Amino acid sequence: MNKRHLLKLGLASLPVLALFLQPVVADESIHFSSCKEAWENGYADIHKGEPGYSATLDKDHDGIACESKNAPKGVLKEKKSSTSQANTNVAPNSAAPTPSVAAESGWVRQNGSWYYFSENGKPVTNTWQGAYYLKSDGRMAENEWVYDNYYQAWYYLKSDGSYARNTWQGSYYLKSDGKMAQGEWIYDSYYKAWYYLKSDGSYAHNTWQGAYYLKSNGKMAQSEWVYDSSYQAWYYLKSDGSYARNAWQGNYYLKSDGKMAQSEWVYDTSYQAWYYLKSDGSYARNAWQGSYYLKSNGKMAVNEWVDGGRYYVDDSGLWKSNSNSNSNSKVTNKGLYYSVQGKYDEILVVNKHYPLSKDYNPGENPTAKAAFLKLIAQMQKEGYAIGNNYSGFRSYGTQAQLYQSYVNREGQAAADRYSARPGYSEHQTGLAFDLIGTDGNLVEDESAAQWLLDHAADYGFVVRYLKGKESVTGYMHEEWHLRYVGKEAKEIAASGLTLEEYYGFDGGDYLN
Repeated sequence: MNKRHLLKLGLASLPVLALFLQPVVADESIHFSSCKEAWENGYADIHKGEPGYSATLDKDHDGIACESKNAPKGVLKEKKSSTSQANTNVAPNSAAPTPSVAAESGWVRQNGSWYYFSENGKPVTNTWQGAYYLKSDGRMAENEWVYDNYYQAWYYLKSDGSYARNTWQGSYYLKSDGKMAQGEWIYDSYYKAWYYLKSDGSYAHNTWQGAYYLKSNGKMAQSEWVYDSSYQAWYYLKSDGSYARNAWQGNYYLKSDGKMAQSEWVYDTSYQAWYYLKSDGSYARNAWQGSYYLKSNGKMAVNEWVDGGRYYVDDSGLWKSNSNSNSNSKVTNKGLYYSVQGKYDEILVVNKHYPLSKDYNPGENPTAKAAFLKLIAQMQKEGYAIGNNYSGFRSYGTQAQLYQSYVNREGQAAADRYSARPGYSEHQTGLAFDLIGTDGNLVEDESAAQWLLDHAADYGFVVRYLKGKESVTGYMHEEWHLRYVGKEAKEIAASGLTLEEYYGFDGGDYLN
């Protein structure tokens, strides 16, 4: 069928096939209270499993009851012929049999079961007679599964004894030749769907078979979206059942592995453009993603003015604050402090190149403090060991004392790596806060640090001194040091850039 697929089918479960291998028990409708009674009715040498056999009649326990050699002279009678025992010479599913006492071969109905006798008068066993199967005891199989060793296949024999084909029996499919499908694809014309039957014969569901997906009802998905809980991803299955990849389906992009892109950038070689796919999988448009702008068609802008002509992005798509067309976004000296103009607000600048006046003494910014307390409360709620104490605003004088204590203890070179000289500390702005754990130490726990990278921006903060950015910020990385920037925090955090990089102002070590 030239298909490789995955499947599932919402059909009733089938009994475990192993059960079909249980031995056939004797027909209990024939019972004798003694061997004398058996002999008088024409039954002798009754083997275990045959009608009339019972353990009580098998005196020597050799598996043969009422042996003829033990019958008194004249007791063993000829077996009586009856309608139930007569040779009908007709197939089992034919009209009611016509008794024929003299027949020696053909179909015979005995004790409620059909048998087929060969020309020598012996019952045929473990083989097919047309569409009917004769079991090891000679009885025709009905309403049951049988395994044929010759064909090495399972079959299901219906109530009339004929084998099922082109149909389902529970979760199992019988093909046109009656064999149960195993390890293969089948097309069911009734349901108009493809299914995959596993090696045990049951239909696959909620899983992949190659590039094809089998739904909960076993049908192969076609021209539809499916969510795979194992991979926690959406996929689109095309009309031929294979998954889409490196392609768009409406506003959604399917990556090379078939997964729908979410919260990530993708480059489409067909359109030769970058796109950003949001958390719901749809592409962003007429919006900023960090320092990059997505146009109305979703493409990332390059070498052009965007957002109402207010900003210019370079050939990499990056917007830098000093490219703002409507304002001088270079660092501006405001007397007591330096600042740049952000997209929404004025951003106060403090680093080893841009100091604060010793007279700048704003105290803790109330908006920033309120946001920081909410952040602490959320982390505590999620089980992080965060204390209620923190390090916030420091005046010029307080910073001078703190810095000098570090210099006295470790020397100026070492102190400059982690402590700001007076006038160069962000804490003097009232916008910076150090997170402290319940143990009284600055928070360095990896999981807490990752939480801050992922969620601090939700409260208007950025992690100011990022790992790997020491040459830019001038300080060792500090996962506990947060700086409030307001509405633009999420865009800055998403960019992975420092404030120096994002706004395009100088950083690094002290100039002198």
